[in-house]
Amino acid sequence: MGEIRTVEIVDMNEDGVGIAKLSDGMVVFVPDTVAGERAEIEIIERRKRYANAKCLNLIHISSERIDPLCPDTGTCGGCSLAHVSFDLENRIKANAVRAALRRNGLGQVAVEETLSSGTRRGYRNKMSVRFDPEAKIFGYSEASGTAILPFHECSLCPDVFGAIVRFANERGEKLSSLLPSVLEIRSGTDGITVLLECAARAAAFDGFAQELRRAFPEICQVLAAPFDADERPVLRDRIAGFDLLFSVRAFRQVNTPMFEKLLELVISLAGEKPFSSAVDLYCGSGIIGLALARAFPDAALYGVEINPDAVEDARRNAAANGVGNITFFAGDAASFRSHLKNGNTPSLLVVDPPRAGLSTDMRLEILQLAPERMIYVSCNPQTLARDLAELCAAGYSVRRVVPVNLFPATRHVETVCCLYRQTKDFISVPYEPKNADYLRHMK
Repeated sequence: MGEIRTVEIVDMNEDGVGIAKLSDGMVVFVPDTVAGERAEIEIIERRKRYANAKCLNLIHISSERIDPLCPDTGTCGGCSLAHVSFDLENRIKANAVRAALRRNGLGQVAVEETLSSGTRRGYRNKMSVRFDPEAKIFGYSEASGTAILPFHECSLCPDVFGAIVRFANERGEKLSSLLPSVLEIRSGTDGITVLLECAARAAAFDGFAQELRRAFPEICQVLAAPFDADERPVLRDRIAGFDLLFSVRAFRQVNTPMFEKLLELVISLAGEKPFSSAVDLYCGSGIIGLALARAFPDAALYGVEINPDAVEDARRNAAANGVGNITFFAGDAASFRSHLKNGNTPSLLVVDPPRAGLSTDMRLEILQLAPERMIYVSCNPQTLARDLAELCAAGYSVRRVVPVNLFPATRHVETVCCLYRQTKDFISVPYEPKNADYLRHMK
């Protein structure tokens, strides 16, 4: 039996774990507790700087604790914050960004309140479930291992997505002959796309596809992957006033309404000062670059992305939406200077890297280019803080840090930062883009 203590839960981390402090200052992590609660705990592990404990009894229950919408919360692991109020979730996410900055020597940088919507339910436009060949069902992975859980529902997705998974699971025995691995469901303006990853293609798939479309008229296409070399199925969506076409496997933000809010924020930050040219790095299918190009028609925009299929989507979408002041290139973001005309230095740089953040080569490239301003969109506070610390050490200052709750109920938080290169004669001048009405009519 370990130490038994009674503690106050003073904070929480993004994993939904309560944090207490012992009288000697030792930090204790206590799962299944919420900030504001008083709990009897058992310390099960002591380390040099912290301890881990389990909750034995809740003496006082916080008013911020709620009943999760999903019956699998705690076993699936996807919704680590589903048991706390939305207000507390947003505070936790802002605190996660603050903590990452503080650990990297940027504790003086102010972090704004989390930008969020009013809902946690049904916001995802994509669901992906794995097939268990033994149980012959699709489901989510268990948080503590690789086992696949029986699927009940997912409150983050539209109800019809869950109904499609349950429909497939009723036919799991028949589908097992296809050697399936993943069932992916995505929504767009034309309807729902269902994609089955399978190693074998047989009549069983065609029969399943026909049954599925009869049962769910919302479905516009049922596909089997991998695709043949000449196949390139697409889906359509409308985002921020753009009618867009995506390769069906292309990355697309899963929360369209909140992504539109993020785009508004990026455009607002870009509009703080005039610029004649800008580069959007890690541009994917080009939505950030397209939004900037439409909002600032007198500026020359460039987008760089390593995935050639995404670049093809971006070029096609620029042409289809009549956006002529942006050029997209396929290549490593760290070599983007080679794509600029006459080596011109853009005054504004927008980066939206993967979770690993900016590579060493990319950080060196940015510091050599030394753009006047940067907008950094991050999906990982830890790598964001690391990169900001290096940029600040090289002469940049962080002007704004805004957490964006793009993934409600989960541990993940998007962050948008604005940086300026420090110069002695710099004067910030408020600036409104020529077609500022675009900001007010994006949806």
